Amino acid sequence: MCKKAWAVAKINFRSLKTAYIITAITLIGMSSNYSVNIIIASNGPNMAENYNISMGWVLWLLPVLASILIPARGFRRVMNLGGKRDFFHFGSLMVYAILACVISVAVVIMDFVEVRIVENLNWGGIFTSGNVFGWANYGVAVLLLQQFAFLFMFTAFVHTLTAIQDKWYGWVADVIIIAIISVFSPIAPLRASLAWFFRIILFEKPLIQIPACMVLALGIYSLNRIIFARKAI
Repeated sequence: MCKKAWAVAKINFRSLKTAYIITAITLIGMSSNYSVNIIIASNGPNMAENYNISMGWVLWLLPVLASILIPARGFRRVMNLGGKRDFFHFGSLMVYAILACVISVAVVIMDFVEVRIVENLNWGGIFTSGNVFGWANYGVAVLLLQQFAFLFMFTAFVHTLTAIQDKWYGWVADVIIIAIISVFSPIAPLRASLAWFFRIILFEKPLIQIPACMVLALGIYSLNRIIFARKAI
């Protein structure tokens, strides 16, 4: 099972060229912003009040795009190559786990380098995932785990939502999500409930946030056994 699931995972990785290209182009665009800042700073203006967005955020695009492309295109490709639905299920899960891990490490390294550059050049502050969500308050190891847990959960959610878009219940799910956001936001008690949910998966302490994200990820992703068991090739 593991070998065949890994074979599916490798097929999925090779099929993500579009996601790699989009992420790379966006990174290049963000790096050009830093080039502009260097030119401005070299001409003398005080940039101590300037705030920058870390390029690490761009790397989040890769697992999110992967979780759209794999169920939308990868399933049919794997089936046409003679793969089994169970192998696709676990192979895709491997992809999301690996991407969440690799991207978390890459983001932490990139954020560390950018923060040092900004501080040394006195460019003001920089918004990273670690300081925005408070993950950096607990050390590098916990920062990695919290970011991994959130990315893993989010890719499981996007994968599942994408997988049901060709069914009527996919459209129902879309309507429900839009309704929750639009109805809950203006009403104070409901808005508090929505804020509580996002606090749990983003801002809570590690002992709450990490298990919450992992339970949600595995719970949501388990629905795909049913979804893909009935999906036409």
